[in-house]
Amino acid sequence: MKRFLLWTLMTLVAALAGGFAVAGGWRAAALRPVAATELADVTGGVCFVNCKDDEDDGDEEPEPPRLVATEWRPIGQTDSRAEQLSYSIYTELSNVSGDEPLHYSVNVSDQCRFKWITGGVGISSGFNIMVGRTYNCAVTANLSGQIKPGYRLKVYKGEMRQYSTITVAEYLIYSDGSERESGSRDAGRRERRWSRFHPVQVYGN
Repeated sequence: MKRFLLWTLMTLVAALAGGFAVAGGWRAAALRPVAATELADVTGGVCFVNCKDDEDDGDEEPEPPRLVATEWRPIGQTDSRAEQLSYSIYTELSNVSGDEPLHYSVNVSDQCRFKWITGGVGISSGFNIMVGRTYNCAVTANLSGQIKPGYRLKVYKGEMRQYSTITVAEYLIYSDGSERESGSRDAGRRERRWSRFHPVQVYGN
């Protein structure tokens, strides 16, 4: 009986020692790094969690461009024929009694001015003007030449007028440099007046 109890006790101790050894070996196996090829065999090469890396950054969709400005631009213009409203003699020079050609030089201003008769926000913004206001666009010029002996010089001044109808479109400008039409348009009528000069030589008095 004592031998039987002793054998049973030794068997139990051996079993417990073997169990601890197996458990220790399992823990050691659990801590062993897994090779990449083995991991690929297990998972099929598919990542399930915590998969973001540097390569994924390039797959992100770019931020859409932002609207940064709008601009009204002319897209069409129709001009009427210039009409002369009146004329007069601006100045007169004489070389009737001269024996040699007489040099002359006359400075003139075309007295250009314009105003928008009609137009909305597109015309006002696109041309930076106020409808109904008169703007100056005058330039100066010099008329020069020679008056022949026995002739007089008459410089005629004609008052001119012309109308223009201009169409503008609104453009949307984005942060990436692209642009497109918004679909909004405007049109206005502009009146321009100026003076035109024409020298004429006339023989005798």
